[in-house]
Amino acid sequence: SANNFKPEKKVWIGGIPEAVTYKELHEHMKPSGAKWVEVFKGSGKGSGVACYATSEEATAAIAALNGSTVGGGNLQVDAWEKKAKEA
Repeated sequence: SANNFKPEKKVWIGGIPEAVTYKELHEHMKPSGAKWVEVFKGSGKGSGVACYATSEEATAAIAALNGSTVGGGNLQVDAWEKKAKEA
């Protein structure tokens, strides 16, 4: 699960449309090297996490995927630690 990855190897994802499944999100994030993807339910609805093998991959994914589109929604991709501290 995402808990097995260090914070610097995770990215926060926002703006996920309700209809998008974790499988669709993973397909979208996989080219950037995502090893694990989750779409949150409940209070975290519309957001999720993608986990990478290295912090470099996570940083590159933020640059590559922030503002990209999945299921008609524009994703926000940001550093995990920053968002976790804000929440």
